[in-house]
Amino acid sequence: MLASLQLQRDSLQKDVATLQGQLSQERSSRDQASDLTQELENKLQNLIVELDRGKEREEKLAEDNRLLVEKVSLLEKDIAGLTLELKAAHSRYNQEVKAHQETERSRLLTKEEANLEAVKALQAKLNEEKSARQKADLHSQDKERQMSMLSVDYRQIQQRLQKLEGEYRQEVEKVKALQANLEQEQQKKSSLASDLGLANSEVAGLKARETQLTSEVALLRQSKKSVEEELHKVKAQRSVDHLQMKELQDQIEAEQHFSTLYKMQATEMKEELEEKQRTVQELEEERGSLAHQLQLALARADGEALARSIAEETVADLEKEKTMKELELKDLLNKHRAEQSNKEQTVNVLKERELEVKKQLEQISKERDEFSRQLRMAQDDMKKRTNQDEEVERLNRLLKQETVLKQQAVNKLAEIMNRKDMNLRGKPKIKVSSADLKRREKDCRKLQQELTQEREKYGQMAAKFQKEIQELQAQVLDESQMKLRLQMEVDSKDSEIEQLQSRLAALSSETASLSSGGADNETDDAYGQESRLEGWLSVPNKQNIRRHGWRKQYVVVSSKKIIFYNSESDKQNTDPVLVLDLSKVFHVRPVTQGDVIRANAKDIPRIFQLLYAGEGEARKPEEGGIQQLDLPALRGDEKPETANVKGHEFLQISYHMPTTCEVCPKPLWHMFRPPPALECRRCRIKVHKEHLDKKEDAIAPCKLHLDPTSAKELLLLAQNSDDQKIWVMRLSRKIQKCGYKANSCVDGSKVSPRESTRSSKKPYSIQQRSSAQPSISSSNSK
Repeated sequence: MLASLQLQRDSLQKDVATLQGQLSQERSSRDQASDLTQELENKLQNLIVELDRGKEREEKLAEDNRLLVEKVSLLEKDIAGLTLELKAAHSRYNQEVKAHQETERSRLLTKEEANLEAVKALQAKLNEEKSARQKADLHSQDKERQMSMLSVDYRQIQQRLQKLEGEYRQEVEKVKALQANLEQEQQKKSSLASDLGLANSEVAGLKARETQLTSEVALLRQSKKSVEEELHKVKAQRSVDHLQMKELQDQIEAEQHFSTLYKMQATEMKEELEEKQRTVQELEEERGSLAHQLQLALARADGEALARSIAEETVADLEKEKTMKELELKDLLNKHRAEQSNKEQTVNVLKERELEVKKQLEQISKERDEFSRQLRMAQDDMKKRTNQDEEVERLNRLLKQETVLKQQAVNKLAEIMNRKDMNLRGKPKIKVSSADLKRREKDCRKLQQELTQEREKYGQMAAKFQKEIQELQAQVLDESQMKLRLQMEVDSKDSEIEQLQSRLAALSSETASLSSGGADNETDDAYGQESRLEGWLSVPNKQNIRRHGWRKQYVVVSSKKIIFYNSESDKQNTDPVLVLDLSKVFHVRPVTQGDVIRANAKDIPRIFQLLYAGEGEARKPEEGGIQQLDLPALRGDEKPETANVKGHEFLQISYHMPTTCEVCPKPLWHMFRPPPALECRRCRIKVHKEHLDKKEDAIAPCKLHLDPTSAKELLLLAQNSDDQKIWVMRLSRKIQKCGYKANSCVDGSKVSPRESTRSSKKPYSIQQRSSAQPSISSSNSK
């Protein structure tokens, strides 16, 4: 009977444990599903916000495009009018040239005896005809200008009408598509809300069921304890009765029987629980008082049958409850499977919606790139038209100059004619004036040649001096790079000397206390770890961490410097890549997801941020003074990258208008297929891209540099989160001892940047926030 009750108790305990495990699994799965649903809803809200932003940008670009089209139409009208004026100017210029030639010819053909009055009459008639012809030409030019402007307006109105019709059709289709998407999203939202309500109700039911089961388990445990106590009592009473009956027959045999019986019970109680062992001990202690309990055993013999019947009834009740629990467990398992399948279906639906939203975002980005390309084309057209306006102005100035020269020649001719009539010896005077004129022209040509020679000499001298200046600047740059390398090697050597000195001090302390043994070794190791910090960390390759990844480097922190090596062999060769002065370090702190949005979420606990002054950074220069360019083809989803060469920040560009290279005499532009070119964003120097591809040293260093007294940021990735905490804690101690704040307190300066910052270009006086913007600093992108 007792064994069956124990088996039933064990089975009930197992059932309760399995039910608790299944309940915990159900809770964890439900929590995961709710978290996943919340995350997907957040992503959907973010995507909707980005979609609205894209629409606003699209509307803004459309408005800008409309304004540009209007400006282009106005410029086309101006160009048409200017072309007509240019034609009229050319025609007037040709007429004036012909008239001048005719007057020259008539002057040479006329004889000295020609009558001055006939010449004046002809001149007056010629002037009248010229004025009449000019009026007719002006009238015809006005008419032609009006016709060209009207034709341009007509074409523009037609184009605008076609464009508006196409935009109207597109907008109608977009509105229909957006209405359909909105209805679908509302239906999905309502279905998700209903599913969430069902899930909440099921969770509440399961929680209630859980409390009920726990209360039932507690009641079962109490009833089990009471039944066990009663069974022990009944068992003890029965054994006492048997012993007393045998003791009356034979006291010696009874004692032997009692001893064997108690031994068997003791072995059985050792296999049972601790409570049974205590009852066995109590029974052994009560063996001496069995003689005194004989009368009580006779009185309790009748109650034994009653207790046995009660125990059998309780066992039957327990078996019924066990069957009920099994049925309830099956029902719960079936409900759990059904809920799990429903949740999987909702997750799949949400994934499909996420893919659709991503496709819409890609389409919007493509449309935005197309608008930007059209905007760039319109800007190029504007530049071309401005150059054409300059050409028209130059031609007008040339026309005015020619008319002035012609008028001067006519006035001079009239003066000569007047002098010829007034003086009878005009013929030799004419010869003398023509000889004088030839002599002056000869002197003028001579002076012009001398001027050109002097200009050539000046150009050669200027080019020579410019070349010398470039060579001196390149030499200064090389010497500064060499000095930087030597300084970095000196810092590395100082770190090694400091490490050797600490080891020497540890050895001297060890020799001074030989009796301490292993304890000294432990204190020396702790001292070395406390005074020196080194290990492997990772730094970003470029600004976009998710795309370009991390680069592993060996970092050594001494008492004054933080030194970065590419490998341990570089550390042995004292060839550091980056050296940071601890006295210029502001703070170190762990980062959050908002600080580095381009990093993986699982790497956030391992990343920490180091903020320092730009003047405290010493970075290894590239070989040959020219860095290898990394200018990939400009795709629609990428931004143009810059190449840093001799302080320049070169940006790839193409020139369609006349532009010269500042290194070679070859043209840097072409109307349709321009050669690859680069332009510095700082000093605006323009060169061919092949000069940098061939690593030519003809480019002068940049004359504009960034302010070195600017805050910079460096992101570091540890091996795990524990290493990150150790690095942050140890670096914080170092910064508190010998960082920027400690030095500023010693110097008495009160200006120090706040602990934070995402921007690496802000000066010290600017207050910087601890929660920074997501842009990565320039020190990471280098």
